[in-house]
Amino acid sequence: MALTLSLVMATRKKTAEDPHKAVNLALGKRLAHFRALRGLSQRELAERVSVVQVVVSDYEVGKLRLTAEVALRFAAALDVPIQELLQIDTPPEIAQQRKPSRKVLERLEKIQSLPRRKQDAILTTIDHFLNSAAS
Repeated sequence: MALTLSLVMATRKKTAEDPHKAVNLALGKRLAHFRALRGLSQRELAERVSVVQVVVSDYEVGKLRLTAEVALRFAAALDVPIQELLQIDTPPEIAQQRKPSRKVLERLEKIQSLPRRKQDAILTTIDHFLNSAAS
């Protein structure tokens, strides 16, 4: 509910009229940076915090002021301490995480549907291939 209220109450002042616009923009850039580090699209992050993609975009470009509740939800969704998300004077220190490709995920789902013995056989083959490729 607070999210809806903050959206309704959000003003559309120009940067020169709103002294908080610079802070909103800095927090939005930080939010976008953490989202990119996690390999998430705006839509994926929006789903994690139960909002629509446009809302994430508006936060990232500084159109909306980040409330405490929303900041906590974003921090949890991004697995980032709230202090790091809100600390706009230092660069983030999170290692970039790669997302598995859809093809890999689809194959993993098919493997999971197989009987346990066949899963073990496939995983042993994959492990052997990966170990020989690393050498």
